[in-house]
Amino acid sequence: MKKSLLASTALVGAALLAAPASAGTVGSKDDMAVSLAGAVIFSVNLKDQDRSAGRGRGYNFNVNETEVHVNASNTADNGIKYGVSIEFNAGGGDTTVADEVWAFIDSEVWGRIEMGDQDDATNVMQVGSWNAHKGWGGPIGGLAMPSNWGTLGGETLNMRADWQPLTTNDETKVVYFSPRFEGFQIGASLTPDTGEISGQPATLDTDNDGDWNNVMDIGVNYAGKFDEVGVGFSIGYQWGEGESASGASHVEEDLEILGIGGRVDFAGFTIGAHYRDYGDTGLTSANARLGADQGTQWSVGVGYGAGPWGISAWYLTAEKNNTSTSPSAARTTEVTRFGLGAGYNVAPGWLLRADIEWLDHQNIGGTRTGSIATVTPTGVGTTTDNDGTAFMLTNLFSF
Repeated sequence: MKKSLLASTALVGAALLAAPASAGTVGSKDDMAVSLAGAVIFSVNLKDQDRSAGRGRGYNFNVNETEVHVNASNTADNGIKYGVSIEFNAGGGDTTVADEVWAFIDSEVWGRIEMGDQDDATNVMQVGSWNAHKGWGGPIGGLAMPSNWGTLGGETLNMRADWQPLTTNDETKVVYFSPRFEGFQIGASLTPDTGEISGQPATLDTDNDGDWNNVMDIGVNYAGKFDEVGVGFSIGYQWGEGESASGASHVEEDLEILGIGGRVDFAGFTIGAHYRDYGDTGLTSANARLGADQGTQWSVGVGYGAGPWGISAWYLTAEKNNTSTSPSAARTTEVTRFGLGAGYNVAPGWLLRADIEWLDHQNIGGTRTGSIATVTPTGVGTTTDNDGTAFMLTNLFSF
């Protein structure tokens, strides 16, 4: 599946962890113990919006994700744990066999190293408003977010809270996590080229095809509890070198994203919030010099859970500047998304989630309709906007 339409597979992993453990374990000679798990996610989606982008039917059924997870691990005589994880795609429309494939080495003394096709450190360690959400879509978007909401105008970064869709996805990398000390943990990762993934020859991907080079991530995460109040926060920073199709330098702005988030848990309630600054990531240098940027985003969510059920509400808003000299450009693009969520653990391995979401997208792509002659630099003219409402009912089956 195209990752631009998917959430991080960390969400699928969270769903599997939320369900009662049911993974089977088998032997593998004397090398490693092997466990089998997986998930099938099916949703019913209803959507009404001003700009349907060719999707005017208003509803669809979707198998959001179908995966089979094979994990194998063992412990060496010196106490170091090691193993592999393979997530196989099993959906009829999947074009690749595996989603994530990686190996790990884990020590209580010096930490954990993961090598292969895996999420980057900042994506794994981030904390935000989605931590309070009891539905399946919500502020992180992704698997359950109405798909063409995230593609109109190319404002994917502003549409969703995780920065993975336009950065390293599951491309081949090395990730490091330190041991947790007094609640704190440090993580870092290196992705040589976002166009390289396992199974390709090392020389297949070039350095001038529009990917990101030498992408570094560093994150700090804290989790603790004070009396009956749980507290967590994260700070993540990601940067990388931009590639132009021609190989020329200073044509595309480098990757640079900063994220801060936190959560508080008490008496069944969870409050989460986060802030993102996307800098000039991926813009042409010419547009950046004219005042354009990828903008900022913030979001807050509140949820309550008791036993097998939970309810939540969330709000997300983002704003970015467009070029300041072209009279045909709308100066600012704004995205506002908010919604309600509910969840119920029906039975072991079966989670039911519901979302209702509203969208207000102003100045899509930073363009105005009509001729340039009718538009003045002061902002007179007709902008391209979109308002929408969506309802999503999602079944998550895990084994």
